[in-house]
Amino acid sequence: MGVRTLIVDDSAFMREIIRQHLELLGCQIVGEAENAAQALQLFMALQPDLVTIDVVMPQVGGLDAIGAFRKMRAKNPRLPVLVMTAMPFNQTRDAFLAEGAVDYLVKPLTAQVFRQTARKLKRLFPDLRDVEA
Repeated sequence: MGVRTLIVDDSAFMREIIRQHLELLGCQIVGEAENAAQALQLFMALQPDLVTIDVVMPQVGGLDAIGAFRKMRAKNPRLPVLVMTAMPFNQTRDAFLAEGAVDYLVKPLTAQVFRQTARKLKRLFPDLRDVEA
């Protein structure tokens, strides 16, 4: 069945790249959203195991969205989140990691970056497929 994953990014192109990489790991993409408002609706309906999110999006930013996800998931507020962004700033990264993000990936996303993140995800979700070195 795979890790039920919601992809949130305002770029359709980036959502497709993220989808391809996560499906190789065995993730089941249950939904995609182009902004945080859509993501919050899908999150309530789908209850994913994992969320990928961009930092800068229309209306609500990624950090605020993570806080809203956690409030909606009261029984398990430590929802695993992968942050994928073009913002390489340490302060931004530190804020997301402090909020419990599994990893903070800087775009452009490469196969090597995904392999490193896959190892972190495998610790949380042991049933994911192994990735090549």
